[in-house]
Amino acid sequence: MIRNRCDRGSATAEFAVVLPAVMAMVMLLLGLTRAITVSLDCQEAARAIARSTVAAQSVEDYGSVAHAIAGESDVTVHELPDRWEVRVACPLMPGPLGVLPLRVEGEAIGFKQGV
Repeated sequence: MIRNRCDRGSATAEFAVVLPAVMAMVMLLLGLTRAITVSLDCQEAARAIARSTVAAQSVEDYGSVAHAIAGESDVTVHELPDRWEVRVACPLMPGPLGVLPLRVEGEAIGFKQGV
């Protein structure tokens, strides 16, 4: 088989151009997957805190509930006359080029019984 000498190394050059684009897409997909997972955990932590607050009719140790579900997170619980508002903010590692958010939040409302 006779090969043209001008085509030598063209596959290597094409691979070198395509590889960074493929790696960037893989990193972006992994970052998005992480963001979605943390967001779901953060929302579930907010719901669990709202449920436990309504069941106990008072604000209990919500830090341990949030830590068990979402890991390190910041929790704020506001008591209003007819409900509790829970907000859980979870840190997220910054993604490539700052495309992904630094924090995700979950919110839930628990209505007081008999009000």
